[in-house]
Amino acid sequence: MISYPLEGVKVVDLTQYVAGPYCTQVLADLGASVLKVERPGGDVYRRQGPVFVEGESVSFLALNRGKQSVVLDLADEADRKRLFEFLEDADVLVENMRPGALARFGLDYPSLADRFPRLVYCSISAFGSDGPLAGSGGYDLTVQALSGLMAMTGQPGGPPAKIPIAAIDFGGALYGALGILAALRQRDATGRGQHVESSLLGCALAWLSMHIVTYLYTGDEPKPLGTRSPFFAPYEAYRTKDGYLVVVGTGGTDSWGDLCRELGLERLLDDPRFATNSDRVREAEALQAELESVFTTDDTDRWVERLTAAGVPSAPVQQLGEVLESEQVAALGLLDELAHPRAGRIPIVRLPLSMSDAKVTADQAPPLLGGDSGEERTGASREVGRKLDGQS
Repeated sequence: MISYPLEGVKVVDLTQYVAGPYCTQVLADLGASVLKVERPGGDVYRRQGPVFVEGESVSFLALNRGKQSVVLDLADEADRKRLFEFLEDADVLVENMRPGALARFGLDYPSLADRFPRLVYCSISAFGSDGPLAGSGGYDLTVQALSGLMAMTGQPGGPPAKIPIAAIDFGGALYGALGILAALRQRDATGRGQHVESSLLGCALAWLSMHIVTYLYTGDEPKPLGTRSPFFAPYEAYRTKDGYLVVVGTGGTDSWGDLCRELGLERLLDDPRFATNSDRVREAEALQAELESVFTTDDTDRWVERLTAAGVPSAPVQQLGEVLESEQVAALGLLDELAHPRAGRIPIVRLPLSMSDAKVTADQAPPLLGGDSGEERTGASREVGRKLDGQS
């Protein structure tokens, strides 16, 4: 019988918002037993809209499948004792609170390392545990701004624009999960756990590595380019008769030549403005005008058909609904459903990987608040919640 790769791994999850819960959901998808420890009132995202189904937040449902839930007030001594009992046989603890916030409860890594030497302790924060911003809370939006990412996103001459997903939250979560898996592998050899840290700022800079190295060599600040690439051309979205398509014409001289010949623009092959990829990057505005003078004469689907036949990579700019109805998404089996006790059948996006001899993606719906502790505590202790907040 095919099993999950992380079966037997026990995770105590002290996270809320996005980055922490997605990290632990990935572990749950891989088969880990994840106990979500929620404050009185629950994860903030249980109340986060704008869409709810039978009172259940869709945002929460998207980030917490495969977990169990208990409600503990960390300011309460009896509840902390219960948490320590959970940690007795836990392999992993994941938290995404402000650095230092758990120390006063004796739940920081130095306080737990000797008592639970095999514990892998993962902290996901906005800025890490060192430096002048270490104690600051942060969210995906603020880190997109502070990292330089937002300054290079959007249309030329337009206002700053954010990536329309919590990309840095999800990336920080995946680095956290990667670190946890590496630490568990090392524990197999040493018998001892360790502290794993991931930060949203660190994720953003890692993903900007090509831009960073380029800047360090040239001193040129990246600027907003819309869909245009600062490294390759043609490599952007071009207007057609009925919409837009993206074209990758950077696969060497042959790809550039194939594109020009298919468009009837052979004269561009001898144009010194477009002789090399570097030339085309510098002259991207003029190149766009040349290509769109032809692309706007026919529909997107027709151009995709012609360019595919010519060996030039291209794709239509699609709406999300079109994507979800596509045969390719169906073939990959990325969409599924789980039965939730209140919300009914809820759609999920499966973990986007497959393994030849293991299952991935949890088959258990997100938990009800406190549904695995025998009681649903909705009492006060809001002050503790406010002090621990500040990490997405």
